[in-house]
Amino acid sequence: MGTRNRERRAAKKRRRERSGPQPRAFSHGSSAGAPFDRAFLREAIFAAAGLAREPDPAEYQELLTVLSEGGGTMAGRRVVDAELSSVLAEVVRRTWRRGWQPDDLARVVDRKLSAVHEAFVVDAIAADAAVFPAVPVDSRWAGQISGLGAEVWWSVQESHLQQWATREGMVRVEAVACAIGVLSFVLGLPALPVLCDVPGEPGSGARHSSCRSSHDPRLLDRVRGLLAKAESTTFAEEAEALSAKAQELMARHAIDEAMVAAAGGQSDAPVGIRIAIDDPYASAKALLLSEVASANGCRSVWGKDYGSTTVLGFEADIDFVEVLYTSLLVQATSAMVATGSQIDRHGRSRTRSFRQSFLVSYAERIGERLRAAEAASVAAAEEVYGRGALLPVLADRSTAVDAACGSAFPGLTSYSVGVTNHAGWAAGAAAAEMASLSGRQAVSASARA
Repeated sequence: MGTRNRERRAAKKRRRERSGPQPRAFSHGSSAGAPFDRAFLREAIFAAAGLAREPDPAEYQELLTVLSEGGGTMAGRRVVDAELSSVLAEVVRRTWRRGWQPDDLARVVDRKLSAVHEAFVVDAIAADAAVFPAVPVDSRWAGQISGLGAEVWWSVQESHLQQWATREGMVRVEAVACAIGVLSFVLGLPALPVLCDVPGEPGSGARHSSCRSSHDPRLLDRVRGLLAKAESTTFAEEAEALSAKAQELMARHAIDEAMVAAAGGQSDAPVGIRIAIDDPYASAKALLLSEVASANGCRSVWGKDYGSTTVLGFEADIDFVEVLYTSLLVQATSAMVATGSQIDRHGRSRTRSFRQSFLVSYAERIGERLRAAEAASVAAAEEVYGRGALLPVLADRSTAVDAACGSAFPGLTSYSVGVTNHAGWAAGAAAAEMASLSGRQAVSASARA
């Protein structure tokens, strides 16, 4: 026997010892038509999920076949399906407790597995949400459920797995493999910083409460409307006027809120949200979000593997950062695409390096403009509230955000984004000069609380 075969057999023996009951024992665990032992079935499901990550698929395929056949009876297959659904529901709820949210889970499954697996996990999310129909759900969480289209479309009296397989045009073994694949992947996800309480489990120990809506949603609606007009107009003067109005509204809201809270002895705490960062050019987009967050009193941490950035800060600031980043990304993408394809003098495509450099330059220049606008806003606010009253409040808020970021992400490392195309850099800087901002501008005297 070759060395490689001996190693594989030894590894197989170790897996058997770790996984407990094996497929053959499982297949003889019940007589025809009799129900399976549920505890044993549960072990078999978790064993299959563990084996799905192993490099040697032989044992996995054997166990997958046994689960798919369900003892050769319809009743057996129903028991398998019910236990699969039960295990998946348990694991999804455990994932919420480990800091994941619906958008996070669906996004990472789509990125790392496939759109089919994502569709399956969205159903698992819908099933979890349906368990707590009478429990108040925070607006951001509810918005994620709605945005994913996560709803119970299947008959709860019948097997979800079988109905899902029929809808997707899958044979049973393919559907079981998809369910086991999702389970295996979700079980392997690391913990994330907990940003909000899990719906249905109040007081779950979240350090931040990101799932609240803005204090004044009508204000953000007005800002979104102004930015939408700024994005669509072809006249620079009009865009700048619209941006200035948005700046005034947001600056008044943020600084007034901070000063009123301080005067009333309130101790509001930083919160956190996650914002999707999609390819292409994800690193440059994350840099743009970082610049917007930093200029507005927030901190951002890019989770490259999970396709999102966590932004920590005070609630009004975070809401504003999300709206502004979205607007600036739209403007940057439009300006970048308008430059067309790029080729060098030898006819080779330079479009990717051009666009990467474009977005990096755009982000850095936007950051400079936002910081300048923020400084002007603070200077104007000093005239309203007085330097001695305003600066300590702003300093305390900055310290609180830094502490929240350090607690949620100990041992952070920085990253840099490479730039290799000078033309793209120059074009990005030029586009940033023309971009419509809704940064922090002057606060009028009428904003005094």
